[in-house]
Amino acid sequence: MPLQGSGQISLNDIATEFGGSQPHNLSEYYGKGNAPGSGEIQIGADFYGTANTYNIEYVVVAGGGGSSGGTNTSHGYGAGGAGGYRTATATLTAGASGMTVTVGGGGGGTGMLPSHHTNTGASNGGNSSFNGTSSTGGGGGGFRRNGNSGGSGGGGGFYSGDYRGRGWQNHSGGSGNAGGYSPSEGNSGSGTSGTQYGNGGAGGELPSSNRTWLNGTAYAERGQCTGSGSSGPANTGKGANSRRNQYGGGHTGGSGVVIIRYAGAQRGSGGSVSSSGGYTYHQFNSSGTYNP
Repeated sequence: MPLQGSGQISLNDIATEFGGSQPHNLSEYYGKGNAPGSGEIQIGADFYGTANTYNIEYVVVAGGGGSSGGTNTSHGYGAGGAGGYRTATATLTAGASGMTVTVGGGGGGTGMLPSHHTNTGASNGGNSSFNGTSSTGGGGGGFRRNGNSGGSGGGGGFYSGDYRGRGWQNHSGGSGNAGGYSPSEGNSGSGTSGTQYGNGGAGGELPSSNRTWLNGTAYAERGQCTGSGSSGPANTGKGANSRRNQYGGGHTGGSGVVIIRYAGAQRGSGGSVSSSGGYTYHQFNSSGTYNP
């Protein structure tokens, strides 16, 4: 429990709250409570009302969905849905047991497919999680079928017909927010309507204002149907872009990321550590352990 807010505080009181080794010395407690990292420590001013806990904010972004490929410029190849995006807060006890961080990979894209394939598509991104908060991988885009559901839904593919007499076939995007969370972790993907020439649906996403983490980077962007397509950048949760008006293989979604931040100097360990604007950041580009 926190130390008292007034009156006399002894070194033993501080040791009871913050730990340490016998014989106790004030230098053990640099950076604890409100104490500076070096120089003079004032027991009352630096430790009144303090506790061996600290508050964190964190974002959990899942891997983006892959985009599909195909064999005909008049077919539409669905783009990948953005990985699910969730934020949360927590109060941690310094020195507690390590906490597992899981970072999902990007979903795979399909290769250039024979024209007789009738029901195929790209794969979903992997899920990410930290401290009981999970986000769902983005849905893979469809080729001659609907997009997959996921954190954000993948785009639906469009089909222009073939030698077997199949006519125009429009397919819907997959549904988003597969985890059923509130607020939502992502939206549904778009489908196709009419005879959209070589244009699959884009993956769904949340508004950009909801995807800008505290370090200023926007994550979990939807895949779109444009040019020759492209993979999502690593550790962004971006869905893969699909091809437009040209045949070829699909692309891989961007892998996910978990970022933890708290005010002040570094207290925990794990991930890539940086400081900005009075905060310490721990960014996990792959699965690992955060040690409070």
